[in-house]
Amino acid sequence: MNYVSPITASSALETSSHATVVARLGREAPLPYAFDALLGVTPCARSVSDDPQCEKFAHTLGLAQVGLVLRSVRLTSGRSVSLVAVPSVCWRDEILHARILDLKLAVELAGRRLVLVPESVIRAEPRLTNSLLVSACDSVRVTPRERLILLSHLAEVGGSATLEVCAEALADSADAAGAVLRLVAERVLTIALDRPIDLNSEVSLAAWR
Repeated sequence: MNYVSPITASSALETSSHATVVARLGREAPLPYAFDALLGVTPCARSVSDDPQCEKFAHTLGLAQVGLVLRSVRLTSGRSVSLVAVPSVCWRDEILHARILDLKLAVELAGRRLVLVPESVIRAEPRLTNSLLVSACDSVRVTPRERLILLSHLAEVGGSATLEVCAEALADSADAAGAVLRLVAERVLTIALDRPIDLNSEVSLAAWR
């Protein structure tokens, strides 16, 4: 029988294959991937999907092939809004810039709010890398037992703790830190995104914030 040494919180974060994925992508991540990762950690976003109505307007205006990323976002308030990630090159081209403003006007005249999100905003750090890290943990499997252990632990300590403490509560998990971030991806937990995610990052129960 082979002995497997326990995985500490530190080693789980440092050796995770998910961290490797993020390191490889970073600011070079394709805009759709980066945008979806960012929306995935936006607290007020309940769900994200494609936006066929907005795509139809974009096609009519000759914007189908310029790299726009069109998403329909349902907010926690129950309202829906169209979000469009706009590549930096589009802002520098006067014709494309004008057509994009026409797109916003057309969608809003149809009765739906549209927000233009510049690529520079999406690629701002450290939020982008943090979002990519959380997104990369989307495939980590968290067992019902692990979920219960972590949520119970956070409730007992007042609703929040560091990533290190959370990972140590899941010491038997194959990827303790990844399991914590998976629950962030599910919006069960939240994590501080205003500085690079590390073992000292604050993790909180989403319902307590």
